[in-house]
Amino acid sequence: FSIAMSQILFASIKRGGKIVVDLLPVFIKASKTIQQLMKQWFSGYPAGMPWTIVSDYCIGDEGKKNDVFSFVVIANHDTTDNISAYLSAAAPNDIKNVRQIPLGLKQYLTCPKPITFSVSFVIDRDAALLRDYLKVEHMASFIPDACELIETFRRNSPPSASLDPAYFDEVLQRLRTFEKDLARKQVNAKLSRQIHLASGFAATMFYLVTQATGAGYLRWISDRDKLIEHNETVVYDLAYLYFMLMSSSLPDLEHTAEGLLILDLPKTMFELPNPTGKHRFDPLIRLPDYLAGALADIGSDMS
Repeated sequence: FSIAMSQILFASIKRGGKIVVDLLPVFIKASKTIQQLMKQWFSGYPAGMPWTIVSDYCIGDEGKKNDVFSFVVIANHDTTDNISAYLSAAAPNDIKNVRQIPLGLKQYLTCPKPITFSVSFVIDRDAALLRDYLKVEHMASFIPDACELIETFRRNSPPSASLDPAYFDEVLQRLRTFEKDLARKQVNAKLSRQIHLASGFAATMFYLVTQATGAGYLRWISDRDKLIEHNETVVYDLAYLYFMLMSSSLPDLEHTAEGLLILDLPKTMFELPNPTGKHRFDPLIRLPDYLAGALADIGSDMS
């Protein structure tokens, strides 16, 4: 759906302490080269295509040197069933700790044809998920502004057959529940940082793929993880909100007669992992699973 919003809100959203919103311009600037490479790599695909982004994480493992958020962009080169069948045959269920990486998996990730593009965000374990930067009070201070922005979207978004009227109420409920969690004495600060970072990194991937390919549809498939499941997947709400904020910084955007900024973004779908049993997209998850496990072991000296 299309979303129209006032430019003024993007100035007021940045109040309080240091939060992920302040990092979004940094993510955009730091990924400019990646965006150019992705655009060149996927140049053979027309605008308006659907794209899948698959993610997995290696976080909090005491035996690893880094915390890693890995994402793999998959082009619409074949059906999901066919891709999954190939990867199921090529790799075992969980490959973070295997000694020998299956050849078929490496061949798919490094195929000379433009079918995948991988990006990983690596944080040194000593940084403790940017603990000194992302403090609980700063993360909490963002939620009221986020709710205010959602209310503005509700007022200014044009009617759409694809938009459930209850959507905005559901997002606001999840955000306010997250705010209450952050206010608790026994708050899980580590998980809260994971959620904010994962949503910021995912938003960066949405931004990169959209700008590099002219995507018409985006689908995010994540491994089942606490940071995804917490508060009924509030991480998805934050990721889409961050994506809209990043997109609002683009030059030459169209405005309405009332001065509202119009964002015409790809239709974005978030796959909800089934709570128990085998992940239905488990074969796709093995791609970022491998990358996250490998990069978690690499030190700053590349050893």
